[in-house]
Amino acid sequence: MATVESDATIGVQDRVLSAAEQVVIRDGVANLTLEAVAREAGMSKGGLLYHFRSKSELIIAIVDRLGKRCESEHAKSLSEAQPPKGAFTRAYIAARASGPDPQKRPFLTALLAAAGTNQDYLEPIRERARKWQSMLESDGIDPATATVIRLAIDGLCLCSLFGLPVPDGDLRQDVIQKLIDMTKEG
Repeated sequence: MATVESDATIGVQDRVLSAAEQVVIRDGVANLTLEAVAREAGMSKGGLLYHFRSKSELIIAIVDRLGKRCESEHAKSLSEAQPPKGAFTRAYIAARASGPDPQKRPFLTALLAAAGTNQDYLEPIRERARKWQSMLESDGIDPATATVIRLAIDGLCLCSLFGLPVPDGDLRQDVIQKLIDMTKEG
């Protein structure tokens, strides 16, 4: 029989994940230890180990939470979507249009570096990306167009994350608008 996690357990896990993010932002991924996260979360290492048995499990949970945040943004945009044709593709654009939060960039960059040491860390986002790609392909617009849009907006976000040149100001808005317009063509 499956057990349902209590709100209290989820609240503690969320606190631990937020503490882990803070450790990475402040000290870098190399200093992400269970001890440092426990200290940041204001709990014992044993308390942390009750929720996350290893550093790998903790990192995978952080990546999973990032994916959930993206899905939440998609859902928010979908609730306001008109017309339905291309709605998920527009929600995908909306969730990424502003790029990574500047406060979170060090954390996201560190996560990517950690993924370089263990590709399994990215599995939660890979799983969601496969689902998102499927949703894009069945969004009522040309699947190739939806995929080009995904690749463009993901590229804009990754370039921004890595400090590569990206359009800003009016040009950025024009690029985003062009991607949105592509969801309405045909």
